[in-house]
This record gives sequence, C-alpha cells and structure tokens, in this order.
Amino acid sequence: MRKIQIGVVFLSAVMCAFFALPVFAESENLEGSFLEKARKVQSGGGGERKTQAFPQPVDNKDTYSIKSSTLSLIRTGKEQPAAVYNETDCEESDCEAPKTQSAAVNTDKPNAAASVKKPQFKKELAPAPEPGRNVKWIDSSSRNFVIKVEPQTSGVMTPNLGMKFETVHQSLGKNIPWMMSGKAKVYVYQNRQSFLKNEPVASSWSGAFFSPSEDRIVMYDDPKNTSKMIEQFTHELTHLFVEEFFNPPSEGYKLEPPVWLNEGLAVNMEDIASNSKGGVWASDLVVINILSDSEKKKLLSRLRSGQGLSAQEKRAAAANMVSAKTVAFTKFSDFIKNSSYDIAEQKGDVENWYFQAYAMVRFLFRTKNSAYPDKRMQFEQFTKMLKTFEDKKDAKGNVVRDASGRIVKKRISTEAALRKAYGFRDINDFENKFWKWLIPMQRQERQKINNMNP
Repeated sequence: MRKIQIGVVFLSAVMCAFFALPVFAESENLEGSFLEKARKVQSGGGGERKTQAFPQPVDNKDTYSIKSSTLSLIRTGKEQPAAVYNETDCEESDCEAPKTQSAAVNTDKPNAAASVKKPQFKKELAPAPEPGRNVKWIDSSSRNFVIKVEPQTSGVMTPNLGMKFETVHQSLGKNIPWMMSGKAKVYVYQNRQSFLKNEPVASSWSGAFFSPSEDRIVMYDDPKNTSKMIEQFTHELTHLFVEEFFNPPSEGYKLEPPVWLNEGLAVNMEDIASNSKGGVWASDLVVINILSDSEKKKLLSRLRSGQGLSAQEKRAAAANMVSAKTVAFTKFSDFIKNSSYDIAEQKGDVENWYFQAYAMVRFLFRTKNSAYPDKRMQFEQFTKMLKTFEDKKDAKGNVVRDASGRIVKKRISTEAALRKAYGFRDINDFENKFWKWLIPMQRQERQKINNMNP
C-alpha cells in the first residue's frame, strides 16, 4: 500500500520539477475534468469549487484576522486560530491544575488538593467592541438562538433565517450533542457593507466571526450565497460550543482546547453543513496527494540524489493519481502542539495546517463518507478526557506533592486521552493508524473517479 502512495508522490514531484513548479505548492489551480468528477462523486453534484482562503493580516498592523476555508474569526492582537484566546505558556503535559473552591478530591477537575501553582496564561485579548451600537436590531429569536437582525434598507433578506440556524443546530446535535450548551447569541447585519462599518475588528474579506469574550457570533446576511453563509455560521457555532464545553460558565478556571482539535472539528462541521457526506474538504482529502513527514524527507533525499522513477512506480502513479497537487503533513507528535500553528504561519503554510487538522479530526470522528459519524462515541470520550486531571508524577513515578503535602494535579495529555479513548499506544501509533485508513480510502474513491473518465 505504501509503495503505491510513494509512487504517486514521486511521479507528482517529478512532473512538477519538469515544469519548474514547486513540489509542495501553497496554491494551485485544481480545476479539471478529474476534479470536476471528483466533486460529483464526493458531494453528490457539480458546482463551482469554493476558494479556500486562509489567514492574512489586514490593513491595521496591530489587528489580524483568521479564517478557515470559508469563514473567519476576528480578534485584536496577535493572530491566533479561532476560539483559542487563553493559551498556556507551558507544554500541555506539564500544565498544572489551577485552584478552585472545591474541597473534594476529584481527578476529573482541579480541586483544593491540587497544587497552588496555576498555569501561566498569556494576557487575554481585549473584549470585542459592543456589536452594532448604532444599529436598530429586530429580535428574530428561535428555540436555540437569540437572533438580532438588522432590517434591510433595500432588497430582501434571506427567508426563514431562524429555521436555517435551527437546521444547523440539529445537524450539530447529531454529531456533537455532548458539547452543545444553551442559547447562542447571533447578530446578523443586513449586508457586508454594514457588517464592516459597524464591526471595527472585521476585515474586508471576513464573512463571520465568533467572539469568545462576548460569547456571540457576528455575521452578515447574504441571500445570493446562502450555502456559503450557512457554512460560515456552522463553523463559528462549532467554535462557540467547543469553547463553552471546555470552559463552562459555572467553572472558575479556563482550559484551552487543543488548537488542532478546535479548528479541525469546526472545518469538519462546516464541510457537512450543506451535504451530510461532506463537501470540498472531503473531496480534497481524496484527490490531493498527501505525504507523511518521513515520506517527504525520503522524497527530497531521492530527488537531490538525482534518482528517477522505476517503471513500477510510474505505472502505480498513473493508475492512481487524479491530481498533480501534493502536500506534506507534519509529524503528528509535532502537529498536536499548539505552537504548530504559529510555525505554519511563519512558513506561510497555514492552508496545509488547516487541511491536516481537518484530516486528523475526520479520522478520529468519521472514517466513512456517511451521514453518521461512526466513531462518535470514541470521539466523545476523547474530548471529555481532555478536560480531566490526573496526579502529577516525577521521573521515578512517584506522586508529586506541594509544600503543604497536597497532591499536585496536571491536565491529562492528548496522548493519554487518545490512548484511553481509541487504544492508540502513543501519538506515533495514532499516525500509523491514520495512514492505514487514508491510503485505501483514497485508492477506492479515486477508482470511482477514474471509472467516470476511462
């Protein structure tokens, strides 16, 4: 199986080299007959491919905006992924539990028996300005949403907006019901111009954003592109639920959800907003050639040595490849660190970072192209485990106590949570199982595409 993928990758790289194109291009036009058929196979119909746009600085040098494939989170200060606004300075496995007023010893949350040392949080970003203070909002609330809509001064607004939001809520209820909380606040401007005028932190390309400090989603009505608007709303609503799941209002401490998990889940939910079997992200996962970190290193070494392709590799690649685009995934043990996003940003590789986050969460949550997530129970256990704390131990395996003799607690690591929920031995085992799933899945779906274009 691995030989087939390596053959695909090598042929793609050589083709790019012949045309003086970078092997790991950050952007490439993938429009073509193969991909058009791929979209029909994966999402059940044709249609124009959506542009996947990613973080870019806006005009104000002190303000940055984040957006994934179709939507954005705006915040003031250093650019960070959506809904992550309280990142710890310590590494995940070394973060000790903060104190609370609880007197009972409970390994599921920090308590009075925990260490007096708190995690060192970075300075929180300033709350977003009060939304639309000059706008006369109309209350259009529904069962699960407090909706404020700006009246249209010209044209017609999207009909049954509340019902559309409720449909999204029902979809998330089938996928992540344990994360869902009370009513969500949504502000909908009449158009893009009003949105940009009344929201100082919004950039010219943003479609929607979630403000953790205000606990609200802000967006604008787009009757001519309802599908994209709902995808944006779905993405931001997922961030809102993830934030409140890890930081329920009743608790007196903050837990940062892993960045890759937060973004990967939001993109997964966005991708099934219009089609329960997946959209453009699901198509990309099939048609794009994906290298592991080790394969990338082998490929580069082979190209530098001047080695060519064997006849077997060429045949395997020709039979399986449906796109010339190739991307390389980061080693999973490095990717799960919150710093991986900053590193990708510095390298100008944020698009691939989001793609990898989507793929990893997709594997943990929904391995099949079906409407129901086949690993939902394991995924639920995994996310709940990430909120728990365990005894901190020294290098010899002894429980660590503070100066007062109290047991020091630390937040459970991602690796430990994956082990308990999925049975992975470690992060490397998680990665190995991922590739064993992806390669046969790609081959099977690509065969469908090739059968449509013999």
